Amino acid sequence: MSASARQPLRGLVVGLGIMGSHHLRVLLALDGVEVAAVVDPDVARRVAAQRSWPGLRAYERLDEALATESLDFAAIVVPVDQLPPCAHEVLAAGVHVLVEKPTAPNEEDALAMIQDAQARGLVFGVGHVERFNPAVIALKSKLDEGLIGRIYQMHARRLSPFPDRDSIRGVALDLATHDIDVMRYLTGAEVDRVFAETSQRHAEGVEDLLCATLRFENETNGLLEVNWLTPTKVRELTVTGERGMCHVDYLTQNLFFYEHPVQPTEWDALAGMRGPGEGDMVRYALPRREPLRVEWEAFLDALRTGGPAPVSGRDGLAALSTARAIQEAGRTHEVVVPAYRALAED
Repeated sequence: MSASARQPLRGLVVGLGIMGSHHLRVLLALDGVEVAAVVDPDVARRVAAQRSWPGLRAYERLDEALATESLDFAAIVVPVDQLPPCAHEVLAAGVHVLVEKPTAPNEEDALAMIQDAQARGLVFGVGHVERFNPAVIALKSKLDEGLIGRIYQMHARRLSPFPDRDSIRGVALDLATHDIDVMRYLTGAEVDRVFAETSQRHAEGVEDLLCATLRFENETNGLLEVNWLTPTKVRELTVTGERGMCHVDYLTQNLFFYEHPVQPTEWDALAGMRGPGEGDMVRYALPRREPLRVEWEAFLDALRTGGPAPVSGRDGLAALSTARAIQEAGRTHEVVVPAYRALAED
C-alpha cells in the first residue's frame, strides 16, 4: 500500500439535519477517515454536534470551512435547492463530493455539477443508500447469475407516515428516487417512459401519494407505489422473472427466492387455494450491515484507488429525471419520457 493510501482521508460534513447527522456518525466511526469539521448555519445544531463529539470543529458558513481546513472530500447533506451551489463551491476548492439524493432540483443543475466535477478531475457521487443494502447487493449478484432468468417485472412499495422534517419536495423526489435507482441498478437498463397517477391528500403543494409505471429499454416493467399516508413503514421490492420471483424487505434486509412451480399439487382443494403446484422457497443468509456505512466504504475506496464513484452523477441524474417525469405525468395524465434520455454530459 502506498504512503498516500495509508493517510487518513479528511472530510467535511455540510448540513447537520437528520440525514447529515447520520453521515457524521458513520464517518466518525470509520478507520482511515478524519472528520475535519462540520458546517451548518443553525447554531443549535453546531452546538449539539460539538457536545456529542468534543473537539469537533464547526463552521457557520461553507466558505469559512473551505478556507481553513485541508480536505479530501465533502458530504453535502442540505436541502435540495442548496445542493448545487454547495457542490460547485466544494468542487472549486478541489475537493471530491458526495451529494445526497435527489442530487439537484432539476436536470440542468444536476448536469452542471457532473460537468464541473469532470472538468476538474474530481469524483462526484450521489448518496443513493438503498444501492448498498446487503439484500439489494445480494439480489443483484443472483440476478446477474441468472437465478430467475429474464426479468419481467419489478414492483416496489415504499410507504410511510408523513415525515417530520423540512424541505419536503414530494414523494417522487424524496422517496421514489430510491427505487428508481435500484431498478436501474438491477436491470442495467435505462427508463424509456413513465406514466403515473399522483395525489395531494395531506402535504401542501406537493404530491404525497403516487402510483407509477416505468417501461425500461429492455422491456422490463416497473411498478411504484409510494406515499406519506400509510401509518406503518413499508419498504419492499419484488422482482419477477421467467424462473421465479425474488422478494426484498429493505428494513429487515431479508432476501427470498420463490421458484416457479415444479411439483404439482394433487389435492384439488389445496390446489384451489394455493395454485396447481409449487417450487422451492429460499431465505438467504446475508451479512447484515448498515447501508450508509457500506456506501461510505465504497465511496472512500474509490477515492483511495482512483476509481469512479459507486453511484455516479449520471445515476443520480437518471433517478432525479425519472422522478420529475413521474410528477409531470401525474399533472398531465400523459406518458412522459424522462428528460435525461436526451441530455449529453459532454
